[in-house]
Formats: sequence, structure tokens, C-alpha cells
Amino acid sequence: MKNVLFVCTGNTCRSPMAEFILKDVLKKNNINGVSVSSAGLAVRGDDTINKNALQTLKNHGINAEGFVSRQVTEGMIDNSDVVLCMTQNHKRFLPEMSKVITLGEVVGASDVADPFGYDLSIYDLCYKQLRSAIEKFAELYIFNKDNQ
Repeated sequence: MKNVLFVCTGNTCRSPMAEFILKDVLKKNNINGVSVSSAGLAVRGDDTINKNALQTLKNHGINAEGFVSRQVTEGMIDNSDVVLCMTQNHKRFLPEMSKVITLGEVVGASDVADPFGYDLSIYDLCYKQLRSAIEKFAELYIFNKDNQ
């Protein structure tokens, strides 16, 4: 698996958090050669990462300063080995392909709820849900040589 794309609505909360969490997991496990990115279905201009998402990542030792949201494109999907959506609803808006799945489907978990508009405690819950799911995903599909 070489290219992983995370998708949410605005690419300001969940998908950038997921992107930076997976990058952190890969770094801590000395895994190179995997490209990780994120994008949104309804991006508003050049939004940056939500301040609560940024602070939550920072609280867990992850720096996401300078992140700018991106609109998902067909090219991004084509160039990805797997596209991990945060919810079933996000998945419905993307081309029907076997590589477009929800993070929850991969690891047997529920959709990742949107923390937008809530306080840091909700962002921290989102972080923990994402971290757990992403670590399972990495174990199953990145660290496992049988699935490469």
C-alpha cells in the first residue's frame, strides 16, 4: 500500500486529523514509502485545519501547522490505493470503487462523528477514535506483508 487518502466533509477536522495520525504511526514504526493525504467533499476556499483539531493534535505531540484544506478530485482517488471516508454518507458521494471504503468498515467500527462546533473534549474523543482505528488499519494493511 503506497497511497492512502482520507476524506471527510470540509477537510478541516476529521480527515486532516486522520492524515497526521497515520503519518505519526508510520514515523513511530519507521515505515517509509507510504504517501498519506486528505481532502474534503465540500471545501470552502483555502481553509486551514480547525483550531480545535490543531490543538488536539498538538496535545498528542503531533504538529499540523500550515495545513491547508483541499477539495477531493477524481485524480486524487485514481492515484490512491485506498480512500478512507469518515462516514457512509461521504462514501456515497464518491465513485463506486472497491478502494473507496469507510475507516469503520476496515476495522469493524462505527462512522467517525464530526466534532466541528464542539469543544476540545469532543475533539479529543474524535482523536482517540481515529487513533484506535488507524492503528488497526496500519496493522492490517500496512505492517502486514501479506496485504502489500
